Amino acid sequence: MADKVKTAVVGVGLIGEQHAETYYDYGRSELVMVHDLNPERAKTVADRFGCRGTTNLNDIANSDAQVVSVATPDHLHFEATMRMLEAGKHVVVEKPLATVTQEARAMVDAARARSVKLTINLGNRWHPGFINLRDSIRSGEIGKPVYAYSRMSNTIWVPTKMLSWAGESGPQWFLFAHAMDLVRWFLDQEAHEVYAVGTKRVLKARGIDAFDTIQAIVQFDSTHVVFETGWILPEAWPALVEFELTVNGSEGRVGYDGVRQGFELSSDRVGKHAWVRPSLWDYFKMPYTWWGAQRNMVDCVLDGGEPAIAAEDGVAVTAMIKATELSIAEGRPVKIAEMLQ
Repeated sequence: MADKVKTAVVGVGLIGEQHAETYYDYGRSELVMVHDLNPERAKTVADRFGCRGTTNLNDIANSDAQVVSVATPDHLHFEATMRMLEAGKHVVVEKPLATVTQEARAMVDAARARSVKLTINLGNRWHPGFINLRDSIRSGEIGKPVYAYSRMSNTIWVPTKMLSWAGESGPQWFLFAHAMDLVRWFLDQEAHEVYAVGTKRVLKARGIDAFDTIQAIVQFDSTHVVFETGWILPEAWPALVEFELTVNGSEGRVGYDGVRQGFELSSDRVGKHAWVRPSLWDYFKMPYTWWGAQRNMVDCVLDGGEPAIAAEDGVAVTAMIKATELSIAEGRPVKIAEMLQ
């Protein structure tokens, strides 16, 4: 049996390069190729990791890579993922799985039909703090969950400077994909209905057709949750990501403060007091734990078994976000089942 799994990455932008780095660093995998539509970018990343670079998706499909990460922009996951699945590759898709529910379901069906593995990169699920939070809720430490609140936002730097394709996405895809998955995972419940409101003013004035803010009330099996997200926090905010979560139960409450973590700094030299995670201050560099899905997929190929994060979870989250968008557009509550027809 081979002792290493050959891997490749489609789309090596800011996040995709970190997919490549993970495969390069992991002792059980060998990075053989990276792809990007920008030839200079493909060459730069390939040279960094000593592998082949290409601008042709078919080169990846026809390569000897067994596991392929698809890390293209949010709205471009479908074509590349389907091409890799058709080629018999095991695939790790960057979140969200897709921005169209029917496309997400087609990916799952294609993987099942070809007996290959498909998973989604939801890095928060590998964070020890979130694992502890899930275990606390599921073990009954707060009794039965009754209601919850989640706020996850970015500074305006993300849509205006970090992402060239912000107008093709939005905080619902970039952030709700994480927040909604986490809460669904914590509660071990399915979502049934969404009512949401959203605004488009600040970013629209800058030529970016994306939501400034969204608030969504989601009814799960026995718990209702308010999700809030936004893309217009001031750049002076002390962290790139603002995240706060509380889950209230019949016998207690659990919470998570995602801002005041990492280290605390007071500095006259840089003129700020901040709670920051260093890797996210100047560059969107994610921590080691974030890339558990990639290492897990490699392990599954070598050792057998199914990925820890089922692709069906990605379908469920895509349906929740699509219901959110439809609720905003039509001003009414939307059943999740409508998105799955």
